[in-house]
Amino acid sequence: MVSREDELVEPRGLPSRVRATLGGWASAVRAALTTPGVERAEGLLMLKAAVATVLAWQLAVHLLDSPTPFYAPMAALLVVDRTMVRSIGASARRVAAVVLGMSIAWLVGSLVGVTWWSMVPVMMAALLIARWPLLGDHGIQVPTMALLSLLTVKGTDTDFTYLTIVETVLGGIVGVAVNAVVLAPMHLDEPRDALRDLTTRVQDLLKDMASGLREGFDADRARRWYDTATDLGDRVPEVLGVVETGRESTRFNWRHRLRPARIDWDGYTRTVEAVRRAQWQVGSIARTLVDAADEAARHPAPSAGWLEDYAGVLDEIGDAISDFGVWTEPSREAVEQHVQRALDTLDDLSEQVRVTPLDDPRAWPTYGALVLEAERLARELRESNSDASVPTDTGPIRTPLAETVPAVAQLQQQIEQVPLVGEHLPRIIEQVSGRPPQAPGPAAPPPVRPSAPADGEGPAPRS
Repeated sequence: MVSREDELVEPRGLPSRVRATLGGWASAVRAALTTPGVERAEGLLMLKAAVATVLAWQLAVHLLDSPTPFYAPMAALLVVDRTMVRSIGASARRVAAVVLGMSIAWLVGSLVGVTWWSMVPVMMAALLIARWPLLGDHGIQVPTMALLSLLTVKGTDTDFTYLTIVETVLGGIVGVAVNAVVLAPMHLDEPRDALRDLTTRVQDLLKDMASGLREGFDADRARRWYDTATDLGDRVPEVLGVVETGRESTRFNWRHRLRPARIDWDGYTRTVEAVRRAQWQVGSIARTLVDAADEAARHPAPSAGWLEDYAGVLDEIGDAISDFGVWTEPSREAVEQHVQRALDTLDDLSEQVRVTPLDDPRAWPTYGALVLEAERLARELRESNSDASVPTDTGPIRTPLAETVPAVAQLQQQIEQVPLVGEHLPRIIEQVSGRPPQAPGPAAPPPVRPSAPADGEGPAPRS
């Protein structure tokens, strides 16, 4: 038996080549719609680029009667991008580059013709224009189109120049339209996931450091802490880029107009910057522990009892990060409580160093560095908490449709009132028929059907 999915991939009654083509399209559609996260967004983007390419090709054939419809599908393919802002910008830059290149070729071909000595200044000018920052990656189209026009039609064919420009404009419009209409791209989950992942990594690092201080650590483990803190700092620009892409995806986007995203983008950015500053302190603590564990560094480690109390400080700061930037009153209070307990413990540890003789007098720089960096870390979290915005792992991040579309809200209210119809149904019947509703009585017995005739007997008589 063939399942529905198999029938979708390989429709019966069609040639094998057509079945293979439809099967590939079906697989691409399923991959784009079922793959989670970033991969799903990329799959959907590729699917839209393919649709825009084919649509632009067919429009160039049927509307423009283009004998070689190349520029329209190429433009459509290249302007479908991750956000509407980038898609519109890419379309405008590509059209501008093609117009400039074709204009240069037409001007030179009409005035001086195509010769070896005229090609040098033309290509130099086209290459210089291609470096114009506003054209971006599409700047290479200026010398490409100029060279193509000069070598094929010597730059003097007005119809070729006109058709190429019109095709490019058509392809750009089609690419932007497909990108906008077919699930206009909105990247809201990626910033939330990236931001939560960044703060979780910092918290996990602090918890691991606290466990190591209690269990005992060596130089290799301390270096791993330091390397992890460095990697977190390197990840910050990547997270900032994801946040900026998410913010950008809400511009010129009808889906955002219909259901606006409830996201504090500035708060996201401030959170990443706060984590970057916190990472500096975590890295400094790890670097100090590396020196304390390295026998050649001449900075002995603090006592085991002191380090155990210091581990409690790192635990409190890690717990504060778990609620850092969450816009609820309990989370705000939790951050303040954890930070205050960490600072109180640091005051006690500083007092111990001040009044208690050290086991090794040479260890005082290590004590001081650990206390100072932990205080900076705790105060950074306290001061940045009010401006930060870290989303929770679950929950809607877009406004419900009923809040932005009144018709949807009214429909929901009507659906909620449907169960009430059964309660008023007897009264409605009474008003319509003029008869009082009958009280419910015992159910009538089901009618007795005549039994089928036995073998050899005739049919039952009709009444």
